[in-house]
Amino acid sequence: MKSEQFATAVKGILILLLMSLFSCSGEQGDTFTSESVQQAAQRYCALYTQGKTKECIEGMVGSESFPAEYKEMLQDVFAQGAKELERKGGVVRVEATSDTLYVADSTAYVYLDLVFTDSVHEQIGVPMVFQKGEWRLK
Repeated sequence: MKSEQFATAVKGILILLLMSLFSCSGEQGDTFTSESVQQAAQRYCALYTQGKTKECIEGMVGSESFPAEYKEMLQDVFAQGAKELERKGGVVRVEATSDTLYVADSTAYVYLDLVFTDSVHEQIGVPMVFQKGEWRLK
């Protein structure tokens, strides 16, 4: 498999993994805003691109109840994805470009622009859920 195809496959697997995790409805409060969800998504994506897999996984919905083996597996998968981004030159900036808030179930979908050292831009979508006064990865 070509390295570009591998990178696309890894990216796809990571996005599907994030989207497949169960979600819970959250409480709504003063921080249920576009600005706060974009900041949270940027923060989690920055942790991911910096290889800080443990912190990123801790930001996932339900992570406190994940079995240790599952957390280790997620960390390995996330670390591989971060290494692939680094192989491409590394991400120098993560910017939120837009989002969609869903008040009915306290979720959002944030669109991020990843900027690499060679000025190449890559856009991704990150599902989020508002739970107990904070945004978490869905």
